[in-house]
Formats: sequence, C-alpha cells, structure tokens
Amino acid sequence: MVSIAFYGKPQAPDVLVDESWFSDPFFCEKSKLWYTLSKTLAEEAAWKLTRENGTDMVTVNPGWVIGPLLRPTLNLSVEKVLKLLKGETFPNKTH
Repeated sequence: MVSIAFYGKPQAPDVLVDESWFSDPFFCEKSKLWYTLSKTLAEEAAWKLTRENGTDMVTVNPGWVIGPLLRPTLNLSVEKVLKLLKGETFPNKTH
C-alpha cells in the first residue's frame, strides 16, 4: 500500500495520474522512505530487464488488497482498517 499511497505530488481532481507518477528515488532517499524506495527501484529494474530482453511486462499497483490473513498477527494495512472500524484515528503525514 505504501507504494501507491505516497506520490510526492499534490493530489487534485484535475491532475492526471499516469506512468509519470512514480516515486522520486532521490526524494525517497532524502526522506528515508526505504520501503517506498525499494519498491520503486525494483520496478525500475524490472522494466529495464524487459526492455533489454524485448519482453512484455505489466505492473499493477492495487490501492488495497483485502483477504484472509495468512499469518497469526495483523499486518499494517489490516491494522489501519481495524483502528478505523474501532473509531480510532491515525495521523496523516505530508511531505
């Protein structure tokens, strides 16, 4: 979820979301957003590999994945949903 939750650009109804909306690696590194940086660099490497080998690739960045838990503890995404259902809030973070 963090990969699509962080854009680094303002969100507005008149802004077109397309392939130019990738996280900026320099900004991620400067801000110590290591998970976001790792996802961005991994996707960039995958696209480079497909170009070099003449293959096709499709990436999907789902906004939220819901389903049965595969481990005995809550993951961060489900924990946020549970807190919202209980009426709790969590801080928004802007950069």
